[in-house]
Amino acid sequence: MKIKLLIIFLGLNLTVFGQNTRKSLQLLKLDLLHEKVDTIKVSKIIKIAEYYQTLEKYDSVDYFYSEAILLAKKNTSKTLIASTYKGIAINYFNANKFIEAIENFQNSLEEYESLNNSEQIADIFNYMGRSYTLVLSEDLAIEYFLKSLNFYQNILKDKKGIAMNFIDIGNLYYSQENYEFAFKYFSEALNLYEELNNEKGVATCYTNLGNVHADNNNISKGLDYYYKSIKIQEKIDFKSGLATNYNNIGDCYIALKQYNEAKMYFDKAMKIAEEDNAIDLKIIVFFNLADLYLKKNNIPEAINFSNISLKLAKEYGDYHFQIENLLFLSKQYDKLGKTDESYSYLKQYVTLKDSVLEKDKRKNVGLFQALNDLENKRLTINELSSKTEIAENKYENEKRISYILIVLIAIFSLFLIISINLHTAKKKAYNLLEFKNYQINKMNEEIQKQTYKLKRLNSTKDKFFSIIAHDLKNPFNSIQGFTELLIDNYKDYDDEKKLKFLKIIKGSSSKASNLVSNLLLWANNQSGGMNFHPIKIELATLVSESISFIEIEAINKNITIINNVDSHVLVFADENMIDTVMRNLISNAIKFTYSKGEVQIFSEMKDNFVEICVKDSGIGISQENLSNLFDIVVKNTSIGTANEHGSGLGLILCKDFIEKNGGKIWVESVVNVGSEFKFTLPVFTA
Repeated sequence: MKIKLLIIFLGLNLTVFGQNTRKSLQLLKLDLLHEKVDTIKVSKIIKIAEYYQTLEKYDSVDYFYSEAILLAKKNTSKTLIASTYKGIAINYFNANKFIEAIENFQNSLEEYESLNNSEQIADIFNYMGRSYTLVLSEDLAIEYFLKSLNFYQNILKDKKGIAMNFIDIGNLYYSQENYEFAFKYFSEALNLYEELNNEKGVATCYTNLGNVHADNNNISKGLDYYYKSIKIQEKIDFKSGLATNYNNIGDCYIALKQYNEAKMYFDKAMKIAEEDNAIDLKIIVFFNLADLYLKKNNIPEAINFSNISLKLAKEYGDYHFQIENLLFLSKQYDKLGKTDESYSYLKQYVTLKDSVLEKDKRKNVGLFQALNDLENKRLTINELSSKTEIAENKYENEKRISYILIVLIAIFSLFLIISINLHTAKKKAYNLLEFKNYQINKMNEEIQKQTYKLKRLNSTKDKFFSIIAHDLKNPFNSIQGFTELLIDNYKDYDDEKKLKFLKIIKGSSSKASNLVSNLLLWANNQSGGMNFHPIKIELATLVSESISFIEIEAINKNITIINNVDSHVLVFADENMIDTVMRNLISNAIKFTYSKGEVQIFSEMKDNFVEICVKDSGIGISQENLSNLFDIVVKNTSIGTANEHGSGLGLILCKDFIEKNGGKIWVESVVNVGSEFKFTLPVFTA
């Protein structure tokens, strides 16, 4: 299966310490003990907190930032208060406590707004957008990204900040599978990073664009972008980016069934993960290796890699991949016929999934309440700010009533600002509306898909009962009727008449047998219970075996069957399914070909596929019937040249099996000349 990796984020900057960080920490703590000036003390406490942040020791970070905020508030230094709140928020962000992060970003934002620090305001808006993204509140996320983008574009003129927001907005659309808008924003970010000669930014955009194309079924285009990204990342030694690209390329090669190449790139990703001890990446790569070996029909090796991934996921606390691996292992042990092991893993899967769902429910309720509380606080603050602003304006107006000219200029300026704000608000509303429309359209598409699926299922049910009620009933009625005639009049009938009745009974039995066989195959396939095991097949041999199985039908009608399939052609498909397809198509060709006619089977190479054709010299098919020949909703049955009857189920079964093997099937026909049923199968590659 395709595992979507997180798109790389840029812009989360922390203080970078040198090699002697432990020594630097001891010096900072020593200096702190002797420092007398509170403002300098705050700065040094913040540096200590930032050091612990690089070590991901979030409890220590929280302790020192709490000390810093108390001291900063004591000295009423807005700059220190603002920077301390921001540090606390970043600590919560890195510890995945996003609600607490949002609250502290909001506190920091108020202080920086009072200081009119546009650079910090823009950065905090961006952080808040990411925080809301990670608590799945996309509406608020895009609102803050647009606010941040407005500061970087119109006030700071900062291309790097603009590019960072373009990537974040692109990520938001990518997570919604809106690949068109994701591509637009990633491309704009790429242009800016190229102007800035920012190689890491360019490489990141290439990776993100590769993901967009690969997930949108344009794998070759996606691979082009991954290779471009790798070329830059090797130059700048960006190891985590290289590992991400290697894993994504491996996923692409699995989809292309180029398993050796997939293994090579997964090994490269694993090497970097081992060097950096990146457990989260190891979990993904081991799971993808399990998927790779499953595709290669090496179930024991697939189970081995899945067990490794499961073990690491348990150690790391990754519930998502624990659930994925437990379900994967249950299915593979079931295929091996190890029922006890399969049931054990399935039981663990159900238990863990139910537990996670229950936790998610409680978490979502908590998130909703927390977000609601934050919004109420923000509204209260805005209301108080508005009241304060009104009081201050009233005081200023009373104080400066004599300066009419200044008041007029102020009024004019106010109108100008309102106009600008209205324009900005309209643009923001348009962007939000655009995002909402996309979500609504996506929901409508899903509803349409489900409606269509239900209609198809209903048609399948009707077809099933139609066959049982009519097509399957007729041959059994025939068998019963002629058998009763023979029993009741056995002594009265001569041998010739008895033989005639027995032939009728035999024909009805064969028809019922074929129909039941196709019916069982079709029902099994529809329910998902039919195993799919593609292997290397010598096509000419398979066709010969299929011909020998139904050759008696051709002999009875004096029809010649010619096998012109190339003996060197190898295909990669499920042998039982393709045998069923060949027998159905050849039997149909015999059915609609006149006595002393001819049925030909031949093959032709078409790139990475083989095109197989079953050609008859029979009655042909009208253009009206060609368009719905493979449609289960429409009943397609015709009488053969020797009054043979059918159910139309065989062709439906052929279509299902060919598409399951990665090919397609179609028919070309001319009335009274004959028909050519053609289908494609993938070529086997060693």
